[in-house]
Amino acid sequence: MGPAACHAGCDAVSRLEVRRPALRHNLVRQPAPAWRAGLTWPRLPAAAEVAMIGAGYLGYALVRLAVRAGRHAAFAHAAELWRAERWLHLDVELSLNHLASAGPALAEATGYYYGLLHFIVTPLVLGWLYLRRPSAFPRLRSALVLATSAANIVFWTWPVAPPRYSVPGMTDILVSHHVLGAADPHGPGRLVNLYAAMPSLHVAWATWCAVAVITATRSRWRHLAWLYPWATVLVVLASANHFLLDVAGGLAVLGLGLLGTAGKQRRLRRSPEPAPGRTRPAGAHRRRAPSPSPSARRPAPSRRERRAPRSCWQAAPPSGQCRPGWCAPCTSAASHPTCWPAPRPEP
Repeated sequence: MGPAACHAGCDAVSRLEVRRPALRHNLVRQPAPAWRAGLTWPRLPAAAEVAMIGAGYLGYALVRLAVRAGRHAAFAHAAELWRAERWLHLDVELSLNHLASAGPALAEATGYYYGLLHFIVTPLVLGWLYLRRPSAFPRLRSALVLATSAANIVFWTWPVAPPRYSVPGMTDILVSHHVLGAADPHGPGRLVNLYAAMPSLHVAWATWCAVAVITATRSRWRHLAWLYPWATVLVVLASANHFLLDVAGGLAVLGLGLLGTAGKQRRLRRSPEPAPGRTRPAGAHRRRAPSPSPSARRPAPSRRERRAPRSCWQAAPPSGQCRPGWCAPCTSAASHPTCWPAPRPEP
């Protein structure tokens, strides 16, 4: 059978064609269940974010005023922690404190690290996330706020005096070296809660900074950010401002904040494979088919062919490319992988 017979067969098939309604494919991309954002709230304007920070400090100040009335309870709780650490053989604070206070340079470096970096690095990381990583900012900021709020609840209900006040033999590095006016009764020390050792917000915020840098960047050096919380742990213990159990408490409240803001990732379901003889839905192909060579390209379809349904097989195949008894798909159904049999001529 030659090309002319194949052309005639395809024309006969097109005249006998029964038009069928186009198949509706509604399973291409079905979203998974709604994304659970946990306790994360969206990124707010800069003024609203600053106002939120101010409200958080106001709550901290109220807790500080309330804890001053529970001074005896704070010292009693500190004695309980110290006895528990000695029973567990975790009382490393005294050795680190003596090591840090042996030289004035190391003691001053420890004091300034404790008094300054806590209030410098964390706002810088927050600002960097807000400006440069807006997609990661909501969850990380919400985790920080939740962790700080949980710490304030512990400060209010279970105040703890720091080791430099409650453990005999400790050297108060901040006072002995006059770091940031700590020895002045009217200095900046009166602006902080002196009985808020449990949990350690220094450790919680430093670990949060490391988590923010690691999760919001893709640099090969990003894991060096873990050095910051490790150094902070050594500083808070050597300066006798926190017990080792306070460090564990700081990590615990941060873990609660990150867990509370964790959400399920939205995933797309893969579309099912089409049945044999049916076209794939538009947009379901991930890869483009290779473009044919100029010599094998078909001419532009006519107006009738453009109006035909996607499953049509009206156009005749190009000359020399039709097997005997079969007809290739038309140009308006180029994605159709199946050839259609041409009807046999009646006797």
